[in-house]
Amino acid sequence: QALHGEAMADELAAALARDVNCLAEENRNTRKRALLKISEAVLNASPPLSPGSLLELWEGALRVPLLRVFSDGVEKNREISITLVTGIIERLPDVRSSLSSLVPTIASRVGIAPFEEGCEEVRLQLVELAELLVFKAGASGAPYGKELAGMACALTADTFPEVKRAVTSFVRALVLALPAESLAPHCSPLVCALNVNLGHQHAKVRSLTLDALCELLPLDDGPLAEVSERLAQLAADHTPAVREQCTRRIGELIVRMPDASAHYKNLLPVLLRLLTDELPIIRALALEAIRAAGERAAPGATTDTPQVAYVASAPPVSAELPSPFDSPPPWPAVQLVQRELASLLLPALAGLRDWTVGGRLRFSGALLGTLWFARGAATDHLDALLAALYAAVDDDEANVRLQVEACARMAGAACEPKALITLAVRHCAAEGTSVAHRSACLKTLSLLLAGLGPAAASAHAQALAATLCQPHFCAAPVSLAEDASAAHARMQLRVATVVEALLATSGADCAGEPQAYQLYCTLVQIAAIPAPAGGDYTAQTRAISILEGPLALACAVQGGAAMHLRFGARLCEQLVSATPIGGTGAAATTEAIADVRMEPSAASLVVELLPAASISNSFSSRDENAPLPFAAWTVGSHEWHVMQALLQHVDGGFAAEQLLSVFPVFAALLEPSRDPPLRLTALGVIRRLLSDRDFCAHPDFAEWAQHVVNALLVPNLVWRAGRAAQQVRLAAALCLRALICLEPCPATPAELREGISTALPVLRSALEDESAETRLAVCAVMVRILPWVGYTLTDEDVRALYPDLLKRLDDANDDVRMAVCPAMEALLKSANYDQHFRKPGSNLDETNLSYLVRGVLVHLDDFSPDIQQAALRVLRVAIPINPSKVCLEISAVRDRHRSPKLCDVLIAEARAADSIAV
Repeated sequence: QALHGEAMADELAAALARDVNCLAEENRNTRKRALLKISEAVLNASPPLSPGSLLELWEGALRVPLLRVFSDGVEKNREISITLVTGIIERLPDVRSSLSSLVPTIASRVGIAPFEEGCEEVRLQLVELAELLVFKAGASGAPYGKELAGMACALTADTFPEVKRAVTSFVRALVLALPAESLAPHCSPLVCALNVNLGHQHAKVRSLTLDALCELLPLDDGPLAEVSERLAQLAADHTPAVREQCTRRIGELIVRMPDASAHYKNLLPVLLRLLTDELPIIRALALEAIRAAGERAAPGATTDTPQVAYVASAPPVSAELPSPFDSPPPWPAVQLVQRELASLLLPALAGLRDWTVGGRLRFSGALLGTLWFARGAATDHLDALLAALYAAVDDDEANVRLQVEACARMAGAACEPKALITLAVRHCAAEGTSVAHRSACLKTLSLLLAGLGPAAASAHAQALAATLCQPHFCAAPVSLAEDASAAHARMQLRVATVVEALLATSGADCAGEPQAYQLYCTLVQIAAIPAPAGGDYTAQTRAISILEGPLALACAVQGGAAMHLRFGARLCEQLVSATPIGGTGAAATTEAIADVRMEPSAASLVVELLPAASISNSFSSRDENAPLPFAAWTVGSHEWHVMQALLQHVDGGFAAEQLLSVFPVFAALLEPSRDPPLRLTALGVIRRLLSDRDFCAHPDFAEWAQHVVNALLVPNLVWRAGRAAQQVRLAAALCLRALICLEPCPATPAELREGISTALPVLRSALEDESAETRLAVCAVMVRILPWVGYTLTDEDVRALYPDLLKRLDDANDDVRMAVCPAMEALLKSANYDQHFRKPGSNLDETNLSYLVRGVLVHLDDFSPDIQQAALRVLRVAIPINPSKVCLEISAVRDRHRSPKLCDVLIAEARAADSIAV
């Protein structure tokens, strides 16, 4: 048979001799026809050539001519030649003798970039031929390891994606075929070359390159640090299949590496990042890979062999962590991460400041997994951990921000609570801290509380409440720029979020003293903060909702009204005394509040008005130079804002009960010498209270109504120059109208009569105010009070008053003209008339009556029918006082009116009243 095969080979060689010679012809078509004939004769011979015959033919006649065609100038000829050689190599029983010629030939075409072979498809054929050659040669190819590895290195840079894929298969063939000792010296450049393709745009190229790398790295792990950067990027690849492949391969690699412990710092962060992948299968693979690494590092490790002083329990439900972080981690992996914690945690913390979004996502995911496995060991790195969280918790990218928030909740679950909360609270309350940093500290603190769990959070509730109620958390500095105001508003919203987190985790443990009161003070202070430009009341609304909801629920009361009833009086007393808001000392008593000094004018006012003799004595007995806390309040004072918010949100009846404490504040703030904006805010609070039915109907308010009128409102109606002063007068007039027009009026007629001598000149002056609204309000006040005080007025008072009323009939505003007519009716009805002031107590005589009637008669002929009717009503009231005199006055002007109709009606009524005829 051997002789027969050799004979067949000789015969075929003789038959193909002419075609083999034609391969050297200059004519391209001749060479092509020769190649096709040889291919048909060799590969499609019938019967097929035996392996031995083919080997003889190849070695004797075909190898050199065909390999020479690899450099043919015609692409098609090169393609046919390579296809023919590939077919021959596939059928050869042994290729060892061909390596010496094939390997250099292939390397000459594709072994150095730029490649001699310019055609992409031909280069792909050459790679496939090289892979086949290595597979057939096996260990015999070891002497050519350098050339083959160099060829693979060069081809990884090929721009044709199919060549890149083929190279990965070629590399895996090298690893399988060549002995490790022959390939290992050439692995490093090959790994570095393949590493570049891990970032290729085609997912298939990335996946196959990863397979090839993971086959090479166990042979030489030197370049692993460089490769790990690319592996971390693959862990965040947008293609799920690539991420899954990455997870599997890293898991295999970390087990197969001869010295895996030297590379934990490079490989474990990638697996830890994959624990946050969106696909459950990838998370499960990553967790299993880390567990396997832990088993390899410490076989048989159990919870009986802790490595740290504090071992955290499983994260609580309040942490709201995704799977698998909501359950305890496998213990072998825990011990592995704890042992490598410094090399894992610190790079992850530094990576949170990475300039790329992808980098920050990658490092935040690794941090989350590291904290989960650390199980308390992270307590040793609290300073660095908290600093990194503060810097990253407000990241501009939403996905990064969410992941950092999860890290903060995990830190709360994984670190020793006392050390963690103590340090976080210290950072929040540090002096000289910027608003942005304090805001980040507060947000982080709220997340830490969510991760702590009920037991740990309850233990720190009192310390947290005492810190949060401090003014530097709840009070915004005055006159901030718009950006700074917005930053403060964001910080205060986060203070409310911390309170909410504390209530969510501690629950009923926050109902005890003093923390319940301090949390109440915190929320009320936030609700009192003026909104920044644009009117964003998010923080204030959130604070009120927390007070009325979670805090009230924790204190076992119904709603915000019950909370104010429980704590409002104490807060009110602290506001007007020297006691800090939320202070845990004895609550200030009303006597103690009164026992502080005002300015001399305010002191005399309160001494005169306060009904409690002991309090009055206290004010009058102390040194007049002693400071008064609320005497120094300005429109931007935090305490004044809190007082306003408290009075705005409490029940009206409860507000009335606090008047003994609150009235001195209003008396001091509404002194005419104080700034108009401050007085405007105080009058605004009074007006809101006067709109509350419960406040106005409360007996305590009735005791103070006279003082509110005489001490607070009337002095602020006095005319002063300026637009701001005009607004103050308007606010005071509106408040006075609201109080006087109540039904029933809390200020009794007797009380009003006591103060009318002082109030009347001020009201007369206000009738001429520049603001029509002020004039309208004063007219309404006159209509209400004149029936009660009119008969007590002196004749000088009436002589001064009615001309001012008549002037309003000429007012530029028709509403004022209409409103003053009822006031004149009330004056006439309440006046004590005597023709010549002979009767004691009389205040209106015939002469002044005539003047008043004449002034009204002018407007009986007004162009406005409404004014005519209003004047008609005034004159009808005047008729019963002196019918004959009124009749004479009307008759005197009758002929001058455009229409005598109304005059005739009045004359008839006057005659009927006096039974006389003119």
